[in-house]
Amino acid sequence: MGSAAPAGASSGDAAANELYAGAGGDALFGVYDGHGQHGHHVSKFVKERLATELGKLTAADLADSKVAEREMHAAHLRANEALKHSGIDVSLSGSTACTVVKRGRRLLVANVGDSRAVLGRVDPSRPAALVAQDLSIDQKPDAPNERARIEGGGGQVHPSIVPGVGYAGPARVWDPSRRFGLACSRSMGDTTYYGPNRSGVIAEPEVTTHRLDKRDRLVIVGSDGVWDRISSQEAVEIARSCRDAEQASEKITAVARERWRRDGPMADDITAVVVSLG
Repeated sequence: MGSAAPAGASSGDAAANELYAGAGGDALFGVYDGHGQHGHHVSKFVKERLATELGKLTAADLADSKVAEREMHAAHLRANEALKHSGIDVSLSGSTACTVVKRGRRLLVANVGDSRAVLGRVDPSRPAALVAQDLSIDQKPDAPNERARIEGGGGQVHPSIVPGVGYAGPARVWDPSRRFGLACSRSMGDTTYYGPNRSGVIAEPEVTTHRLDKRDRLVIVGSDGVWDRISSQEAVEIARSCRDAEQASEKITAVARERWRRDGPMADDITAVVVSLG
């Protein structure tokens, strides 16, 4: 829980001209989903600081994919260090950071946490349909590579233990004292969960590159409140059915919100950014 801060464009806070990133153009957009008591402050800080850090990247930095990935990685670490000295209490508060940088026909995606970026591409067998391609991987504690990293350094991954019941809820990574557990394995902030030998919650992004072609139509970036109720493919199909990206972001969040309401009294933060690629 907390707040999800969109950057670039999202349901309810962006003009239509912010929702388009045509061929050959440059753009920066993302979703930052805060959690903990000060999560709303963390997500706002991370959104603004990452925009500043990524704005420093030069054309030369972005010209080569490997260099660009390395620079995006470093920008996130600098933003996280700045966050720790910001005056915000980030001991038990943090934020995801799923950021997309479009440079010409190349997408660079940096992901920290369990928000997700998805590409909608024309299906060659059905030209009127779009197929979803995940551009990031949800960093959950029980994902095989994340569990191996955490447990390999001496950390623990398991759900909460409820007296008289046993394990309950999602898998969590636990702080060294075993008192606090977090349901995502990477986060900006959350310093209590950082363990030795990378055995806890880390702020290192996974950065990937995608070369756009004429089949690519749109990008969706959403918080886990979207993806816990809507699959990547369904989100792309919803976006395809809408007249523009702004309506698409509104409809995706509305569908997710209704499913949370139907399933019970609790609802996670729900934010979706939809960007048309032309």
